[in-house]
Amino acid sequence: MAETTTTLDYTKLKINELLQLCKDRGLKGCTGKKKTELINLLSNTSSTAFKQSDFVLQPMITYIGNKRKLVPWIVEVIEETVGSHSLRIFDGFAGSGVVSRALMPFCSELHTNDMEYYSYVLLRCFLETPSLEQMVRIDKCFEEMDILCQNMDKNGVTGFISRLYSPKNTDKPAANERVFYTRENALIIDTLLKYISGVDTDLKNYLLGPLLIKASINVNTAGVFRGFYKKDGIGHFGGEGENALERILAPIQPVKPIWSKSSCKSFCYNSDINNLILTFENNTFDLIYLDPPYNEHPYGSNYFMLNLIARGQEPTEYSKVSGIPKLWNKSAFNGRGSVYDTMLDLLRNCLKKAKYTLISYNNEGLITDDDWTTIFAELGCSVKKYEKEYDTYHGSRNLADRNKKVVEIMYLLSK
Repeated sequence: MAETTTTLDYTKLKINELLQLCKDRGLKGCTGKKKTELINLLSNTSSTAFKQSDFVLQPMITYIGNKRKLVPWIVEVIEETVGSHSLRIFDGFAGSGVVSRALMPFCSELHTNDMEYYSYVLLRCFLETPSLEQMVRIDKCFEEMDILCQNMDKNGVTGFISRLYSPKNTDKPAANERVFYTRENALIIDTLLKYISGVDTDLKNYLLGPLLIKASINVNTAGVFRGFYKKDGIGHFGGEGENALERILAPIQPVKPIWSKSSCKSFCYNSDINNLILTFENNTFDLIYLDPPYNEHPYGSNYFMLNLIARGQEPTEYSKVSGIPKLWNKSAFNGRGSVYDTMLDLLRNCLKKAKYTLISYNNEGLITDDDWTTIFAELGCSVKKYEKEYDTYHGSRNLADRNKKVVEIMYLLSK
């Protein structure tokens, strides 16, 4: 794969982000090192030590089911199947966008979709490379945003994040307050949202994307927004054990994206995939990649905060405890009674639109092995199965009982 990006400025990353990069690149002996030591280690590592570029592995939203750890494996399977030059690929459930970023250098056309608006913003932010003229204006915006972040006492603006989702006093949250963000970080989010609302429309996604990433990291949760850490029933930063305080309390400061230098044309959508797939002509794509939800925990409620920030709109009706808006997307792929028929319908159309369809799923999914066997028999398609074991996410309460390991399964379908 040719190098396609500018260099990541490691000095602007926090130590936990540097450690994650080291881990992604397979570098050993990183734990316990100082920030300067990690920067030197990353800077002196040949790009051949890890096949993915900084464009792919730059900081991303904290996201259940993201494929960051599995990207090399997914790319390898795709490369073996359809090659790596001038491809037309559709990523139907793009989520964090990490798989799309990894595939971009292979493509002449890359189509990406997700029904969640925050994902759509992130896709447009990272996959639609701005022009040189836009980059100049983006640089100026980030300089101005940095100044705002560093002078919150003077520049801070109170908005709906501060009013609804943070305590009035970071050091002593009240019993009736939601404690997702420190007061200071909530003010930063509100202030930057007001700033972004006033910039040119063609720049908004490039500024919102990095804000969404930091808003998903520097937050008083384990990764999802259905609840916040508490102590004795009251919101408390880090919870009973005051865990992850360095991450939670760190000031939010968005980092400018890295963009690909690939000549690939990107097309981003914010649609229900079963409807969107019908709009493409038959045989449009070399490959369709599908990474659908696999359980009953919907992204629309788990990540409601990111949608609120992405839209910059205060909710009018919301739950009492967590402030989850009453209206959020419900995917048929999250329902036991709907997932089978919805998947069958989608795959039937995918087989018309692409030479190959690659599905990512896992052994904990709503669709069982027997269900898959029946689906493939109904479709009458050729199937190749891949499996890989990896560590699972246990951060939220409703996932605490998961197995420590899960098997990621990929099915490669062809006509």
